[in-house]
Amino acid sequence: QYLDERVASQTLMFPETIELSILQAQLTMKHQEAIERLGFRISEFGGNTFVISAVPALAGISNPRELFLDLLEQFGSDSTGGGGGKLDNILANMACKAAVKAGTSLSKQEIDKLLNEMARANLFSYCPHGRPVIKRFSSDEVKKWFYRT
Repeated sequence: QYLDERVASQTLMFPETIELSILQAQLTMKHQEAIERLGFRISEFGGNTFVISAVPALAGISNPRELFLDLLEQFGSDSTGGGGGKLDNILANMACKAAVKAGTSLSKQEIDKLLNEMARANLFSYCPHGRPVIKRFSSDEVKKWFYRT
């Protein structure tokens, strides 16, 4: 979505007012275009106070304040991490925050939707941090679990 310049945004029912440090406010102003390209809608409210009125739709039920502050931290960071660019790190971090976490209960419909989306994606076998999200087991491995070898 980012490469197509059409990251879907989700308008917040209750916009989030956030008080930033001077550095964070400067980063927000400096990177406003990139922030909006990432699916955020943020506007000045006065001084170092800003209003977050939309977040990337992929963020799901993530905390808008936390998501935005993490984004600013990435923009303010000098490092780019494991060889990828800063933008790659930002996108991976956002995807991680939005991911279904272990122990989260999903309905059958949510599971089906998630698996269908994974099947349509080009790169779905690893999480943004490089960990596998799918594991194949041989029939011999399954038989060992049930002492059938």
